[in-house]
Amino acid sequence: MSALLNKVATLPAQFQMMRATIRNPVDALPRAVFHERLVERHLARQHIVYVCAPDLVREALVTNSDRLDKGEGLRRAIGPGLGEGLLTAEGAHWRWQRQALAPVFRASGVGAFLPAMTSATRRCLETLSAEGGIVAIDDVMMRLTGRIIVETMLSAPDAVDADAMARNLGVFLHQTRWSILGDLLGTPEWLPHPGKARGLAAAQALRDEAMVQIAARRTLLGNAPEKAPDDLLARLLAAKDPETGRIMHDSEIVDNLLTFLTAGHETTALALAWTFDRLGRHPEILREVQREIDATLTDDGPTLEQLDSLSLTRNVLRESMRLTPPAPIIVREVTEAFALEGVKLEKGTRLVVPIYALHRHRTLWEAPEIFDPSRFVASAGQSRPHDDRYAYMPFGAGPRICTGARFAETEALTVLAMTLKALTLTPELSVTPPGKMEITLRPAKPLLMSVRKRY
Repeated sequence: MSALLNKVATLPAQFQMMRATIRNPVDALPRAVFHERLVERHLARQHIVYVCAPDLVREALVTNSDRLDKGEGLRRAIGPGLGEGLLTAEGAHWRWQRQALAPVFRASGVGAFLPAMTSATRRCLETLSAEGGIVAIDDVMMRLTGRIIVETMLSAPDAVDADAMARNLGVFLHQTRWSILGDLLGTPEWLPHPGKARGLAAAQALRDEAMVQIAARRTLLGNAPEKAPDDLLARLLAAKDPETGRIMHDSEIVDNLLTFLTAGHETTALALAWTFDRLGRHPEILREVQREIDATLTDDGPTLEQLDSLSLTRNVLRESMRLTPPAPIIVREVTEAFALEGVKLEKGTRLVVPIYALHRHRTLWEAPEIFDPSRFVASAGQSRPHDDRYAYMPFGAGPRICTGARFAETEALTVLAMTLKALTLTPELSVTPPGKMEITLRPAKPLLMSVRKRY
């Protein structure tokens, strides 16, 4: 009888957690994840273990990586759009893709994408300078990074409607939280939910457009291979497993094009938007950043060497991604039982690495809620949390760490430097809105900023 009463007593708490998960999964994180090492919770049929200490994150994601996979929840949520690309694939299918695609974003080759980043940013700044006024900077950055990824994918600014692709991606991602909740509750995958039909239609439109571009490139390679550009699509078409020589079928190329669109567009746009808003609220830091940029960049646009020397600007970006990591939570499903710090994780356990909480963990960071880029200033003999790749992990960690991290940082620094050299952006909202998770961490309301030329 007492067991039954205890079970009934937990129902209101579980209902509140479910409601919070629907509204915003970040708000559903237990408060304990901001100060404890390991936290257990139960939601409906699901055992959830939150891993909140760097050494335990490493033990889970690296030492026991072969006992984890992305889980049914992620496949159910984003599989209709991204198929089985690098983000969603498992096992041998993931490993061969990772090996085949490793050269695509090799640090030494990122420079080839810099002209596309620079030209797209310059066109965006010309429009902002001419129109001025008040803009939603998160929307502006979504459009800009959409154009950048399209140009790096296809070497042509007008190859596709980048704005339409960004809209379709947003429609698709917006409804994914319902799929994630459905997986937690064990509801059938076919069950309708708000926005599902629109989301699936948007995903199909993205896949259809990607297939059109692949067909066009194959035609060009057949008729005039000397005219084919060296862009992201070309590298995907040429990618092969170094061990077997296997190449990708068109459907696999579509999966990875859309994976890169999602990972390289949405996340970078959000990192930039949050950073512009924070700098606008810290004018003393903004002035220092602009002095550094003015002293480093030429009017021709940044080179890789110039970007590498923007130490303060990079630290500002990194501190902003600490406070609002674009991908705030890593979720894995246990496929083979193991233990963490004495807690048994049976098969089917949901393992959560709350990056958002790790980046604000009270035992790891001093005054973790404060925006302070000086945290990232090198200091001899000083041990800092961000030196531990499992305490500061905006690009994930372990074998599945983001393969495009160097590309993303180069893109973000390019946009930051060129924008702050040309414009002053001032927040119109009295306070920064909270983040709302829809796979990525978006502002709960548009980040309105006024735009004016610096010179």
